[in-house]
Amino acid sequence: MTHSNNGTGSEEPKEEGQLIKSREGIYRLMRRLQVKHTPLKLRFDSVADHYTSMVLAVNFKEGYILLDEVTPKWGDELMAKAIPFHFDSYHDGCKISAEKLQAVGRAVKEDSPVYKVPFPAELHFLQRRQFYRAPVRLSLNINVRLGVSVPPIKRDEYDNIIPQSPTWEHEGLLRDLSAQGCQIEAKGDLRETLPKNTEYSCCHIIFPNGHLLDLGIAIRHVGYDEKRDISSLGCQLINMDPKLDRKISFIVNELQRDNARSSSGNSSAPISELFLDALGKENNKDAISEAEEEAEELEKFTTEEVHHKAVRCVQMLVNSLREKTALPIAQTWEVTDLLLDKLQKDRQQLILVTRIRTPANYLYEHSVSLAVLLADQTMFNQNNPKSRDLDYLRNIIFAGLCHDLGKGLIPDRIVSKSGVLSEQEAKVMHKHSLLTREILSRQQGMPDLALTIATQNCERLDGSGHPEHLKSISISPIGKLAAVIDVFDAMTNGRSYRAGLPHALAYKRLLAMRDKLDLASIQQLIKRQGLYPLGSLVAFENGDLGFVKRQDQNSHPSIVRLVFNKLTNQPLEHKDLKLSTLPDSKKKLLPEDPAKYQLFNDLLLNDL
Repeated sequence: MTHSNNGTGSEEPKEEGQLIKSREGIYRLMRRLQVKHTPLKLRFDSVADHYTSMVLAVNFKEGYILLDEVTPKWGDELMAKAIPFHFDSYHDGCKISAEKLQAVGRAVKEDSPVYKVPFPAELHFLQRRQFYRAPVRLSLNINVRLGVSVPPIKRDEYDNIIPQSPTWEHEGLLRDLSAQGCQIEAKGDLRETLPKNTEYSCCHIIFPNGHLLDLGIAIRHVGYDEKRDISSLGCQLINMDPKLDRKISFIVNELQRDNARSSSGNSSAPISELFLDALGKENNKDAISEAEEEAEELEKFTTEEVHHKAVRCVQMLVNSLREKTALPIAQTWEVTDLLLDKLQKDRQQLILVTRIRTPANYLYEHSVSLAVLLADQTMFNQNNPKSRDLDYLRNIIFAGLCHDLGKGLIPDRIVSKSGVLSEQEAKVMHKHSLLTREILSRQQGMPDLALTIATQNCERLDGSGHPEHLKSISISPIGKLAAVIDVFDAMTNGRSYRAGLPHALAYKRLLAMRDKLDLASIQQLIKRQGLYPLGSLVAFENGDLGFVKRQDQNSHPSIVRLVFNKLTNQPLEHKDLKLSTLPDSKKKLLPEDPAKYQLFNDLLLNDL
């Protein structure tokens, strides 16, 4: 928090955060709210009440969003009259807000009004940890009953209470919980039975020990998985009071602690009383059937979901380190297996999603990217006898995920500093490699590769690296490759204070560092990634710009997503162009810098 003095002696708190002003940045955040069906809390000027809506569509080219009908219904009149409003929303622990918006059009879609609202001039983006969404592990059953109705008390002729059971409309399992909402899974297709904005004033969440949480919810989204015949209900908590807020906060903390306990494989750690049954036993399924069920669940993850899980896993490793709790090593191995599976099945899609970055998550996303590229380059090198050794590749990915953990203990003012580090700051920063090795060496069953990569990715051939100033002959081949990939990924991906370099320029700088970095590893990287790597921006002779989405077997672009024309300085309607359909005269490509046009390659993830 920062404070500003208004001149009267009193100070008003002002929230810190980022102001997102570029159209691409606003588009990206609004798309997140759309994809996750995240509710917006609206407040109109001169109106005390607040209202709710959701983002139905985001149009990058014309710079507007479509908002769903406003609830309560009398908010529609305010929106239709173009009364100025602002909104707040919460996404993955972040607060996203905007001011001075107005509807410029109204239409009716499926008997409900929708509103066209131009992009705001800026979005305020603030990380808020209290909105962390705590997952419930698969083996923990927390029952949920919607629409509970408790019958009135009845007594017999002797004035004794006659026991009666409550009834409820729907039953399911809790899958996650935050201070703002929860996700519930229920059997069957409930998309028509439970339309969005259905409210239940009485929802019971029942824990294994019998503790009952009674609260109100509003259903904001219903998804359906046809293969599993399961509906996923995205719910917002309503009618909250301070006492209930404190209960929810406590339970979220217990779930987070339980998840860390489970993922670390530390069965000796105490389990919350909430998750023990009446006999004091853990609510657990048969170990074999549980493993089979979890294996089936893992098979269903998309590449994007696997990448997201990997990023969250690295974040959990860093958070556990900072909070001095057990590291989720078991979960890291699970994520490692998922990444290796996706790398074998569709390496291009996995590498593509690692190239789409969020500056605030740099440390976590960089670790996942290095892990994937390190395994990919190893598999590509047919001269390496271990290029097809799955255990070796598995260890490499695990090592990559963990290689920068020590940075989690370095002050953020040093890690995120935009300028040159002072001599003292550099000494502190250079400690992160040894910190990482020390942390990993204390973990049982840690592969030697993880300890090697943790330090040698920062060494240089001429001895100018750290932490041990090793020279070429003392650095292992995997250490030399890790150093090249670490520098390449750092160069080509943006931080909060600078944009990433175009890949062509990064290649030139790598080749200019041949006295510090292994030339054979650099050449191997360029050959495997191609002159126009996945996710890079290229230009056609007619001025069209596009991001490389797929490559052919020779690492040349084969599919490019068109997004912009630099001659007209206008966005293009997104289109996936197959280069094989073009005449040779129109296939000529040149590298381009996305920062020059404020373009972001997350446009590649949107379905056309």
